[in-house]
Amino acid sequence: MAGKVRATVLRDTLISLRSILFFSVGISLVYGLLRLAGPLFMILVFDRVLPAQSEATLVSLVIILVIILTIMALLDYSRRRVLARFGAQFQERIEEHIFRSTARDTYFARSGNKPAAGLNEADGLRSFFHSGSLVAILDFMWSPVFLGVVFIISPFIGWIDVAGLALLVLINLSKVHFSKAREERHSEASDRIGDLKNTLSVSRHLIESQQMTAAFNKRWLSARRSSRDTAIEHKDFTGWFTALSSHTVLMLQYLALAAAAYLTIEGELTVGAMVAAMVLSRRIAYATERFLKQLPSIREARENWRSLDKALSAAEAPTAVLDGMAALRLSQVTVRCPLTKNKLLRNVSIDIEPGSSVQIVGGAAAGKTVFAETLIGRFAPSAGKVSIGAIELGRLSITDAARTIGYVPQHVSFVPGTIEENIAGLEDKLDRSSLVHAARVAQVHEKILSFPEGYDTRVDALGSRFSKSERHMLALARALYTKPRVLIIDEPDTSLREALSKNLKDEINGFLARGGILIMLTRIALRSYRPTRSFVLSDGSLKEMEINAKADGKVVAIQGG
Repeated sequence: MAGKVRATVLRDTLISLRSILFFSVGISLVYGLLRLAGPLFMILVFDRVLPAQSEATLVSLVIILVIILTIMALLDYSRRRVLARFGAQFQERIEEHIFRSTARDTYFARSGNKPAAGLNEADGLRSFFHSGSLVAILDFMWSPVFLGVVFIISPFIGWIDVAGLALLVLINLSKVHFSKAREERHSEASDRIGDLKNTLSVSRHLIESQQMTAAFNKRWLSARRSSRDTAIEHKDFTGWFTALSSHTVLMLQYLALAAAAYLTIEGELTVGAMVAAMVLSRRIAYATERFLKQLPSIREARENWRSLDKALSAAEAPTAVLDGMAALRLSQVTVRCPLTKNKLLRNVSIDIEPGSSVQIVGGAAAGKTVFAETLIGRFAPSAGKVSIGAIELGRLSITDAARTIGYVPQHVSFVPGTIEENIAGLEDKLDRSSLVHAARVAQVHEKILSFPEGYDTRVDALGSRFSKSERHMLALARALYTKPRVLIIDEPDTSLREALSKNLKDEINGFLARGGILIMLTRIALRSYRPTRSFVLSDGSLKEMEINAKADGKVVAIQGG
């Protein structure tokens, strides 16, 4: 049953918004019907008004036509606004499903050149719904009706239109088919420009400090030339088809006029019918050409739909609420590298009771950061499970997970914005007292107040205003702000290691006394702080060790148990 629900998320969303969509379709049907007023006006003018020399009839017809055109303008504006709102509501509801995905933060996962799984596709569909593409499709729906009217006027002109439309379809389908490879080359070249822009944004300091500017400039110029050349190649090739298509429309219009004029000379058509047939033929040709030009957009929308449907196929297991402090358990957890599929963690099992502090010692590439990021949901176990109390961590909502686990990473970075925003984790309704308390505990409150703008001081992604030690303390403040049940510190620096046994000792003891869990991952065993338990992590395997200590409590050795 759950699988059925997941498979119909997009369809169910459309059904829930069907009244808006049907309303816009209904407006388009009325709009298309009123477009017949123009040809009818011409028939009446040429076949009734001019022979009768009736000025009163002409004035009446003009007034009626002006009213109809005014109504058409209002209808066209209204359907475009309605479709824009339909697209916005569709995107909003789909994003709610994406954010409720079981795998926390899956929408941050990169997929090719797309920055987000699902969000980019939802935005693309919104653009399609409110752009001219959908309007072109709705207008094209009237082309068979107009063609039927032309056949009523004259089957001969109708078949000319059919032949012209067939040629128009052939030209545009050939354009789509044969330009696909060139379009992909241009897209890849444009993506390289985008990647270089991202590199410059994220690694500007590294490029400048490591003297990579000249090499980066060469790459930029090379990528720009490639993007320019592929764009020109693509435009040159498709330009032939575009020119041929537009002139085919003109040719069809004039051929229809010539055929209608011939039939008029032969006495088979009136002048009004001749003009009406020409206008209808032109409208059919232009609507068809406009629709065919939207084929790439339609194809892109279809691909976005399929990708979005795949992203939404992730199970939406019911989230659970965690009450109070609870034990953290890893049961036979194995984690594999997403690229190589090599094991990064191997059958790791550990039970950490509330109020415990755990030290995990391991060398470089032992798996410490993988262990930490498995707990925060960045790595998904390929086997085993991670739970806190009776609840699997994957079942926690994004909000509850943020309040459950606080993380101080080895390499600290920031979101470009204010210090306040970074400590509060971008919360829009932050708790000022909790924010200041977290900064005081992390011993960065005074440093922050030393800036003229205080907590409103802006920082870049690297935290360039701060020293390495201060960046770690800011990360600690960020981790403590939510009052987590589990605090993870990955590779604490010298200042933080000393603070654990000195300035932070009372706060840490209070945290543990309330049932909190402290996990510290380090290459060198802590000598001034004695944890409840200690483990060694090597090649992804975890083994508990025995701690030997002097009478003053300082750790002097760690031995295998």
